[in-house]
Amino acid sequence: MRELDDALDRLNHTARTSDASLDDVRARVLAAAAAAESPRRAHRSRRWLLPVAAAAAAALVAGVVVTRQDPAPQQPTTGTQQALPGVSASAPKVELVSAREMLNNAADAIKAVDPQLAPGQYRYIAEHAWFSRGVQYGVSVDAPDQTAKGYTFLKETAREVWIPQDQAQEWLEKRSWLPGVKWLGGNVPRSEAREPEATDTDTGERRGKCGNFFPDAQPPKVCGDPTDWDNPEFYTTLPRDPEAIVEYLRTATAKRGSAPATMFHWGVEMLRAGLMPADLRASWYRALALLDGVTVYDSAVTLDDRTGVAIGIEDVHERRDLIVDPATGEFIGERTVAGPQPHSAWIPPGTVTGFSSITTKVVNGIGETG
Repeated sequence: MRELDDALDRLNHTARTSDASLDDVRARVLAAAAAAESPRRAHRSRRWLLPVAAAAAAALVAGVVVTRQDPAPQQPTTGTQQALPGVSASAPKVELVSAREMLNNAADAIKAVDPQLAPGQYRYIAEHAWFSRGVQYGVSVDAPDQTAKGYTFLKETAREVWIPQDQAQEWLEKRSWLPGVKWLGGNVPRSEAREPEATDTDTGERRGKCGNFFPDAQPPKVCGDPTDWDNPEFYTTLPRDPEAIVEYLRTATAKRGSAPATMFHWGVEMLRAGLMPADLRASWYRALALLDGVTVYDSAVTLDDRTGVAIGIEDVHERRDLIVDPATGEFIGERTVAGPQPHSAWIPPGTVTGFSSITTKVVNGIGETG
C-alpha cells in the first residue's frame, strides 16, 4: 500500500520537493509507514521504490530530493521529439469514439476463460517498464520564489514473477536493471547530471512462500491475506457491478479525496498486478468508463510490439493512461504523461515520463517463460 501511496503522493509533489528538517522528514516517513488503509497492497513491483524514498528523505537534509518513479507518458507536441524505446509515438486524439464506448466495447470483447493452473504449473507475470528517475534540488527557505533545479532520466527495468498453483508454496521474483536510459530533460547541464544507479531492490532474484520476497518488511506480509492484491482470492471478494466498483474505488481512495483521476489511477494499479480475472476485468473497464473526465487520448499506442488504445484522465500535473486492445479486451499496459503544469518545470507538457507493458501466461515450471 505504501507503494501506491507514493504514486498518489505525486498529487502533492510540491511538499516533497521543498526543504525540510530531518525531524519533519522522519515524522512523515514514520506516519506513512504506520498508515493502515484497505485493501492492503504489499510487496509488489513498486516496492523497489522504497529505497528511493529513504534516499529522498536523507537527501532532504542536504537540500536535494530524489524523485520517485513517475510512469508518465508523453504525447509529442512537436515533430522534433523522439519516440521512446518500446512505445510508439502518439497518434492523433481519437474523436469519433468516446472513452465510455471504447471501454465498454473492450469489455464486450473479453471472451477468454481464465486458465486453471495444474499442479506444478505457475502463473507467470512479466513487466517491462521505463520509469522516471532524477534529482530535484530544494529551494532555499530564504528564497521561496526561486526556480527549483534538477533533471530527469527515463530508466529501463524489468520484473518477473512466478506464482504456483498453491499460493502457500514458494514464489520466484526476478528484477532486472536493464541497459536503457534516456535523458528527459533538466535545467542543469546534461554533463552534470548523474545517470540513475540501481538500488539493492532494483535487481536480484528472490524466493518466498506466498510471495513474501521481503520478510523483514513492515507491515509483514501475511499468507492468504484477503486484502492483499497479490492473493488471487482477493479478487473474488470484489463486486462485479460497475456502479458498485465505482463506489469501491471511491471508498478505497477516500483518504486521497476520491477525485476521478485518483480513482482511475488506483484502478489502473490493480490491473497492473496482472491477477485480475477476465470477468472482473470486463466489469472493471465498464466502471472506469463511468468516471468523469475519462477520455480516449491515443488510437495506436504500441508497447513491446502490442498495439492498443490509450484511455485516461488528466489533471493539471499529469495523466495516467490505461492501454487496452479493444479487439480482445486485453490489458496491455499503462503509461503516464506530463500534464499542462508538469511536476518538474523542465519537463514539457505532453512528455511521456514512463510506461510499462504487462504480460501474463501459464508456464510449466518455476523460472520458465514460455
